[in-house]
Amino acid sequence: MNETIQKLNVLYSLERYEECLHVSIPLSATQGEEQADAYRYTIMAMIGLERFDEALQWVHKALEYFPQEPYFFYLKAFVLFSLERHQEALLEIQTLLSLEPNNASFHHLHAQILTALSLHVKAKRAIDKALLIQSNHADYLCTLALITYNLGNTPIACEIIASVLSQEPNHPYALHLQSSIGTSSLHAQGVMLKNMLFQNPFDKNTKEGYERIRRYYALSPVLMGVFILYALGARWEMWEKGEEIGTALLIFSTYAWHDWRLSIPFFAVMFTLLGETSFAQWYIVPIAAVLYYFIGRITGQVIMVLLTTIHKIIHRGKKWLNR
Repeated sequence: MNETIQKLNVLYSLERYEECLHVSIPLSATQGEEQADAYRYTIMAMIGLERFDEALQWVHKALEYFPQEPYFFYLKAFVLFSLERHQEALLEIQTLLSLEPNNASFHHLHAQILTALSLHVKAKRAIDKALLIQSNHADYLCTLALITYNLGNTPIACEIIASVLSQEPNHPYALHLQSSIGTSSLHAQGVMLKNMLFQNPFDKNTKEGYERIRRYYALSPVLMGVFILYALGARWEMWEKGEEIGTALLIFSTYAWHDWRLSIPFFAVMFTLLGETSFAQWYIVPIAAVLYYFIGRITGQVIMVLLTTIHKIIHRGKKWLNR
């Protein structure tokens, strides 16, 4: 490796992407052994800067000079995936895997694309192939944890994340997953994300997750206050109690149940204030909050759907019998 390529390697590893581009772009215009590396570092630096549209243009340029280079096809699939053009990315990676079926990185990207398309069973098969080739890769294990979580097995997903963090305590992908799926407590997730932001204040995903949780704790009390004011007015007969309030509360419950410490007391207060309302219209919400906290997102939602369906069947059955 000559000195220029060594310099590019050092700049890229230090995440000094702009400086990397200042070296790699002029080098890519030269003819020689370094041209392919120059294109590679140019594309990777632009990915690091999240300039994905430009990165895609450079991938096309690289493929004009090196049409048989698999790594450029991989970069093309990765850029398309980053641009959320998932179907195009899937076609690229499938073509690449037909040429090189034994590359773990290709199978990993394949699994990530399938996960984005919500094809979780196929994604599980893809990540299993990557792990078969390289079994202890932390990024692959994190993707396995995410797929496992999406398939509804939260405890196993948490175990996988814990195993990664036991080997690499500061692994960013594992820390992010732990903050989002490692606990059902939204407050605990917020604390984890805040600590992660102290370590890396420029992490876009972490910042978005933390802001989402902050919005929840800012918005939920306001909405709860509106419902309680309505219930107080109905209790004091300041206005008539509408039947639509039950439907509105059920819709709100999908947002409120993320922290059972807020949702259960709130719905207990609402049930007390609107005492004439049938308990059958309310029991789903506190149960859902408990399920979310102790079981996890997917299982809790499945049971919620089942309870709601059973309630509707019973309610319709009573109407039919009363005819």
